Amino acid sequence: MIVKYRSIGEAEIPVTVNVFLTAVADLYARNGINSALPDRQATETAYAHVFRTGIFHVAEVDGQIGAICNAVVRDHLWFLSGFWSLPHLQRQRIGGALLERVLAEGRDAGASTFFTWSSIDVTAMAVYMKNGMLPGYQILTFTGTPRHDLTEDDDRHEVEPLEIVKAIEMDEQVRATGREIDHRFWLSEAGHRGRQVRREGRVIGYYYFNHGTIGPAAWLDPQDAEALMRAACREAAAEAEQVRMMIPGANHDAIRFALRAGLRLAVYSHLLTTSPFGRMEQYLSSGPLLF
Repeated sequence: MIVKYRSIGEAEIPVTVNVFLTAVADLYARNGINSALPDRQATETAYAHVFRTGIFHVAEVDGQIGAICNAVVRDHLWFLSGFWSLPHLQRQRIGGALLERVLAEGRDAGASTFFTWSSIDVTAMAVYMKNGMLPGYQILTFTGTPRHDLTEDDDRHEVEPLEIVKAIEMDEQVRATGREIDHRFWLSEAGHRGRQVRREGRVIGYYYFNHGTIGPAAWLDPQDAEALMRAACREAAAEAEQVRMMIPGANHDAIRFALRAGLRLAVYSHLLTTSPFGRMEQYLSSGPLLF
């Protein structure tokens, strides 16, 4: 095999999505996961955002893109958005060299904490751990129709359209980076709807929802966790039959809420990181592309 490592051009994004979807289908088949594949159009939109605002490299094998690796750097945080190889190219020592390139570019951009949302694939997890990203906690995805009594209004809290400046302020405390560029993406190209929640006149949290999926979401005080998740579930359930929440394992308040709401644990992944960051006990993830 002749392997060439390089960055991509924007016109190649659909090809990289093909690699991603093929690799995910293979992962699901090998592990008996009965889930729908990620939406192609949504993935292309997200990959275009990562391309424009992050790092995106590929391994070209015999003239064809066979492996992809992309990441975003937000302040000191480097997050691996995607690391996938076509099935016949896995375990061929192609991916490791590709990941090293993207890690090096992240260091050059000023990143000091490196983390990823890892699937249950042990080969990929081993590569991450060899590069210093060690287990932090699981990421638990809950789905289902929330109980009606857990989506009722809470008269102590007010819900209103999200102001980006408020999301940035809260993310600086909870997510360890303001990431304005991602909030603008979610509210425009990605088509998410954002809300902020007030208690006694003060904004105490925010959430996004899109086609039943809640996240990202963050709150400043544990006492406001349930009210915010009630509001988020109410809006998400009004637009879709199934609600989905992706919860960092450190967020016990959200896990307890999901269980009380009647949601079921559908799948789990792993957060691997070189060092702790933020306040993940007060956060819901946006998903594996931007976290």
